Amino acid sequence: MKKRLTNNLTLKIISVLIAIVIWLFASGASDPIVIEDYAVRVTVQNDDYIYNADKTYQINDEDRTVMVYITGKRSVVSNRSDIVVEADMTQIVDMDTSPAYVPLQFKEVNGISTANVNIIPKTIPVSIEEVARKDFVITVNTSGTPATGYEIGESTASLERVTIQGPKTTINKIKSVVATIDVSGISRDTEKKARLTVLDQNGETLTEDAMEYLTFYNVGEERSVDVAVKLWRVQDEIRVEANYSGTPAYGYQVDKVTTTPEYISVAGSEEALKKLEEQNNTIEIPAELINVDGTSQDLEANIKLNTVLKEEDGYKIPADLTQSVLVKISILPYGSKEFAVSTSDITVNGLKDGLRLNFEQDTITVRVKATDAELMGLKTEDIKASIDLAGKEENEYTLPITINLPSGYEQVEDAVTTVQLTKIDNTSE
Repeated sequence: MKKRLTNNLTLKIISVLIAIVIWLFASGASDPIVIEDYAVRVTVQNDDYIYNADKTYQINDEDRTVMVYITGKRSVVSNRSDIVVEADMTQIVDMDTSPAYVPLQFKEVNGISTANVNIIPKTIPVSIEEVARKDFVITVNTSGTPATGYEIGESTASLERVTIQGPKTTINKIKSVVATIDVSGISRDTEKKARLTVLDQNGETLTEDAMEYLTFYNVGEERSVDVAVKLWRVQDEIRVEANYSGTPAYGYQVDKVTTTPEYISVAGSEEALKKLEEQNNTIEIPAELINVDGTSQDLEANIKLNTVLKEEDGYKIPADLTQSVLVKISILPYGSKEFAVSTSDITVNGLKDGLRLNFEQDTITVRVKATDAELMGLKTEDIKASIDLAGKEENEYTLPITINLPSGYEQVEDAVTTVQLTKIDNTSE
């Protein structure tokens, strides 16, 4: 038996060695040694060390992420989700040095030794700063449009101002703090929670990296406030009337005052709209805004409606409507009067075949001078108007209007009209 075991001993040992080599080769081929790289965001440890010295710090976002290279078997080092790199703030020796460079440490995890880990870079710069604290008024912004027939009347945050503490350079960059809520489709007064947004001096939103180093007081960790929104109802068909001050030039008078538009829509609180109703749903432009002293010709004034309808009085003009009104004061010599003649009643002479005529306005103004009694007796149909299109081709023209008046009447000034000549398209569909 012993002799049988010792037979070809050398050959058996070689066979075992070859098997071991083959096993090692096979296992190495299926689970080779590799170098895996991970982009890791640095975790800060012991930052109270800085805060306790009445200072604060910042790490630039581009410095916050480092590369970690790990050497080991693929089955061990690949697809890891537990890679952590730490920066211990107690490693800062001199807080008067800025930036201070803090060494990075790999937090050991199962199967990976720090000897097999290489961190690039090995330190990160940390800016040490004085702490600043400042109060900021909270501005409420709304997005979206309420239901038809409503406007945002008032929007008020539950907190008037917020105190923010952080690095002095960051605090000095802050321009405003805004609470924005979506009011799309709302049809009644409501209250919503709004997260605060911090804007810098350029009106840009502060980055989340910069926000990380700020402390907000009185608003909780969510950095939000409640915003109460009051809706104002929109009232249509509000008549606009205009007053004026002063006296025209000698021999002239104010004939009439017109506004464009003549009617507007107004949003207001119920109390304000009730007051408007008591005024026959009419607003008046005050006389001090329009002065005709010494004027001998028509005067126009573009009046901003917010000078007449003020938010503090409970009024506003809906955002999607015109915010101004054009007031025209017609100035005429004594003993004269304006007549509006429809352009459809103008006689057209010389229109070439194949051309179509379009007037840009529906009426023209004809100013006539006579005695008061004669003016009272003159009717619009007594005024004959005509234009001459002889030689005119396709184009736009501003043309004089020939006015024929009954005997005893005088035209005060020339009248013109703008017309568009276009070719008639005879192409059949």
